[in-house]
Amino acid sequence: MLGAGVFFVWSTAWDQADDKIFIALFLAALVASLNAASVYQLASNVSRAGGVYAYSRVYLPKGFSFIAGFAFVFGKIASIAAIALIIQTYLLPGSHLATIAVIAMTLLNLFGINRTAQMAAVIAIITVSFLIFSITVGFGNGFVVSEFNPSMLLPSRELSTLSAASLIFFAFAGYARVATLGDEVKDPKKNIPRAIVISLSAVLVIYLLITIVVVGAINTGNEPMPPAVFETLLLVSAPWFNPVIIDVVVVLASLGSILALLAGVSRTAATMAEDKELPKVFASRNRFGAPWLAEALIAIGAVTLIETREYTTWVIAFSSFSILLYYAIGHISVLAQPKDQRKQPRFIAVLGFILCTVLLLSVPGPAVLISTAILVIAFGVRSALRAVAKHK
Repeated sequence: MLGAGVFFVWSTAWDQADDKIFIALFLAALVASLNAASVYQLASNVSRAGGVYAYSRVYLPKGFSFIAGFAFVFGKIASIAAIALIIQTYLLPGSHLATIAVIAMTLLNLFGINRTAQMAAVIAIITVSFLIFSITVGFGNGFVVSEFNPSMLLPSRELSTLSAASLIFFAFAGYARVATLGDEVKDPKKNIPRAIVISLSAVLVIYLLITIVVVGAINTGNEPMPPAVFETLLLVSAPWFNPVIIDVVVVLASLGSILALLAGVSRTAATMAEDKELPKVFASRNRFGAPWLAEALIAIGAVTLIETREYTTWVIAFSSFSILLYYAIGHISVLAQPKDQRKQPRFIAVLGFILCTVLLLSVPGPAVLISTAILVIAFGVRSALRAVAKHK
């Protein structure tokens, strides 16, 4: 859950929420918690892999599963682009480093080289250690208490707070993966909810401390938050710290995330092709077991987002919109479950659906209109192809 997004999302969220960033963080965490609860309920009754795409095929008309699957793929393409841009922001702003990173990780995946569990554990330990170090020195040096006031914790009617929450939601990616483990967990009915609560609580505490330190140490006033937040933070609180170490941590976390996303998203596209929701060719695999065409097109999509400079600022918004839509369909799936399969009150799914809808409509920039148009076109093409197939 503590991935590359943590290095980038605070500046974009601050630009939207300003001093209401704590309210935005709470909203994002609440939505993440409700999403995880619904995914757990679905995963405990449907054993098939594929997340909400697979679950919605059981409880809803197939059109919903197509939208969920397509939204997931499109949203994660934007996630890949955003994470690659983190590397570029920290190492070489204004370059084509993000594009190079995506191409390099795609080639590794195509040759069957994926992020292993051991590699993920090492990257997680390094990332958490770095974040704890940054929090500790941030509180110890350069922290200005006067930057805070009680009004920061009061609810706001400003729509920009909702926009910031939708962006911070990007940094909570991965929280629902625990819920899909099912058969791999001993006593899943007891241990999966516990794991979700523990992981979400730990991440929320770390994110809250990061937010406090960033606001208190960087002291931007009315100025925009610097994009490379941790470089600025450690320049203020630990000027003796070698910035190369920051870059190494960012690169490790980012490349690991891109590698995992490319593998996961391409396999979701391949599963959709096997279900005849996408053209069969997307299910084609090379001798290393990688769905090569799906991975290539996903990489092309990410690079297009990166290199279309007009929309580079909004890649996180594109990701958040699509993934929030994906989870909104997950909540609808829960509401469609028969009574004997429910493990929690219906209001959790109702509240989750409402908040997902509110946040996805609040993402900043052109993401709502462009993403909606792409989804409508994709659904229209699917419907037209199915109509033609029926008349053959």
